[in-house]
Amino acid sequence: MAPTREMSLETKERIVKLLEEGNSSRMVAKDVGCSQSAVSKIWTKYKQHGMVVKAKRTGRPRKTSKRQDKQLKAICLENRKSTTKQMKHKWEEAGANVCDRTVRNRLKEMGFQYRKAKRKPSLTPKHKRTRLQWAKERQSWTVDDWMKVIFSDESRICIGQGDDAGTFVWCRSSEIYEEACLKKTTKFPQSLMIWGCMSGKGTGEMTVVNSSINAQVYIDILDSFLIPSIEQMFGDNEIIFQDDNASCHRAKTVKAFLGERHIQSMSWPANSPDLNPIENLWWKLKKMVHKKAPTCKADLATAIKESWHQIDAEYCLSLIKSMPQRQKAVIKAKGGATKY
Repeated sequence: MAPTREMSLETKERIVKLLEEGNSSRMVAKDVGCSQSAVSKIWTKYKQHGMVVKAKRTGRPRKTSKRQDKQLKAICLENRKSTTKQMKHKWEEAGANVCDRTVRNRLKEMGFQYRKAKRKPSLTPKHKRTRLQWAKERQSWTVDDWMKVIFSDESRICIGQGDDAGTFVWCRSSEIYEEACLKKTTKFPQSLMIWGCMSGKGTGEMTVVNSSINAQVYIDILDSFLIPSIEQMFGDNEIIFQDDNASCHRAKTVKAFLGERHIQSMSWPANSPDLNPIENLWWKLKKMVHKKAPTCKADLATAIKESWHQIDAEYCLSLIKSMPQRQKAVIKAKGGATKY
């Protein structure tokens, strides 16, 4: 037998009103179009509760107690990389009798979601202390202060790099391995190492580096590309130069070169790409190069140079404006990883 449709609240209230006016249950049932027994039940409930109330349904009993839910939370926090099946087995060992779906439902109720883990550099306690101290020392810096900094870095760009989101194709289940439905990969993709710099005024010089970088090669890069970038963007104004802690960057000869040119260097905490806005610039550059679809090193070099010059100053300025927020994020995380 199919379940009957539940009577609306308005109909129930009309029934009560007609009965209070002195009408018989038979007349009321005929008026609203329901059975006489339904009218009697509604009237009885109204006299018991003083209002037309919706009956509370018991429903299916909850399979786990609050104590068991706390056990699941502890199991999840013990190893956040566990699958629901693994957590289910550990929970059952503690006395719970549940299925995988119940595990997922309880974790969802607690606010947990199974997400792809973010890739971040490993940070030791010393790294965290250094990052925190660095951020606090510059806590009072404004965007205008950061506008005086020129950021630099090296990056390797590979053919095919920049397709982080993956490639989607329309195909039937029988066509998965057809030529047109594949994303081709190469074991050793062709690549180029580049050096570049940027500030809130835009991109500076960029060059392809065709050899391994030692102290002398790095000095040649600074002399040929950093110095012209500083002159172009800042003229005779004082600037602060940022580079990371690579051994060739911290060589005595490099420090001497910068000292002779009266260029002030910024101290830099190790393993901190999230504090360097040029990392975001590399990401954008790789996306732009990928769209040009280079197939050989010569095409790759051309695509890199064209894309570099297409990056506008507004984008660079937006990255520099994010520096105060990056510092706050590091301080909030007590030197730990941030979203940047």
